[in-house]
Amino acid sequence: MSLRRLIYYSALVGGWAAFCGWLVSEMLRADVKPGAAALLVMLTAGITGAAVGLGLNVVAGMCNGQWRQLLRRAVPGLAGGGIGGVLGGLVGNFLYQHGQPRAIGWMILGLAVGVVEGLYEKSSRKIRNGLIGGAIGGLLGGLLFDPVVRWTATGSGMTGRAASLVVLGMSIGGAISLAQVVLKEAWLTVLDGYRTGRQLSLTQPVTVLGRSDNLPLPFLGPMNRDLEPEHLRIVRRAGGSYVLEDNHSRLGTRLNNQPVTEAAPLADGDVIRLGRNLVRFNQRRRPRVQEQPAAPASRWSEPLPAAGATGIASATPPAPLPRPAPSPGPLPPSAPALLPPGAPGKASATPPAPPPPPVPASGPPPSLPATPVPPPPPARLPAPPSAVRPPPPRSVAGVLPSGARAWTLRPPPPPPPAPSPSKETDSADPRKADLKKD
Repeated sequence: MSLRRLIYYSALVGGWAAFCGWLVSEMLRADVKPGAAALLVMLTAGITGAAVGLGLNVVAGMCNGQWRQLLRRAVPGLAGGGIGGVLGGLVGNFLYQHGQPRAIGWMILGLAVGVVEGLYEKSSRKIRNGLIGGAIGGLLGGLLFDPVVRWTATGSGMTGRAASLVVLGMSIGGAISLAQVVLKEAWLTVLDGYRTGRQLSLTQPVTVLGRSDNLPLPFLGPMNRDLEPEHLRIVRRAGGSYVLEDNHSRLGTRLNNQPVTEAAPLADGDVIRLGRNLVRFNQRRRPRVQEQPAAPASRWSEPLPAAGATGIASATPPAPLPRPAPSPGPLPPSAPALLPPGAPGKASATPPAPPPPPVPASGPPPSLPATPVPPPPPARLPAPPSAVRPPPPRSVAGVLPSGARAWTLRPPPPPPPAPSPSKETDSADPRKADLKKD
């Protein structure tokens, strides 16, 4: 049954159930003593409430349509409505005797009838909606109770009691179903397949769809013989969103014509396919999206320095560079030694090896060893001290590894120049002065 029809049928069944309850109570009034007015009110209210609770709880399960399931729902509705009717009749009669309107007593009856469906289905949302609808319907029917009795009063008073109780039952039934429909958050609608047009309000944390007749929205008949008893699940998450999960079925489940292999989020208007049945998912209230805190700025997100910058080490470890090939010839003495292969991150400040001593001009050549020895590098004569200019400081270009310091390689300082002879030294020596006079 659709949710709109649920309101109409609930009001209609509530009115007829109240009429049946009044009819039974009128047959039992003959056995009650005439002076027991309070007992008559409690009896009438209790029987009427039991009949209304039974009828409304059965109507709420019409989406299933199985007689066994409907009979199971009859007993809780009968008990809950009867208890609420007895309490409501007692409170209402007490208020009426003290000059107060008895609407509070009928509101208690509405609360008891409204909570039955939620307790049977173990749904906190249906309990809340039923309490709201039952309170409104009971209060409205209670306010109309006395005016209807006066408008339809007869000599025996039977017509007035019947009309007022029917109005009360219709108010309670219509208000409870209206609250369930208006306050719903998500629901399913059968678009094609078994019993098209059925709707189910999603009020439980997990809703199972399949072929089992114990489910709230079963898919029966020969066309669904290949479905699993529990084919899929619709799970409600904490934020208000819903996800679809396939229960490892043979036929599989499709969401918007796409196969479902893992938990798939549902959005308003999505179409679920299980076998030959199409079910549409609708959601009125969008789930509350929890704002994620902004991610902290990464310590590696700063721009890297340009190539050739000195004294700045990159925070990101660079990729390992290939080892430099050995140079074919020796480096000049003025060039600093670069990093040796195998020891990255350390600069060698060792000066170049001194040139070998010169070979004497005369004498027999020395005997050569048996093993060939590579020729020594050619000797380079040192420049005079006055002509040697210290080269400017040279820095190694590139990016050093993380945590390493930048090294600036400087050549060793040149030796101080030797003192040259001057005239003052000659004049200071008396021997040299005499030789010059002679």
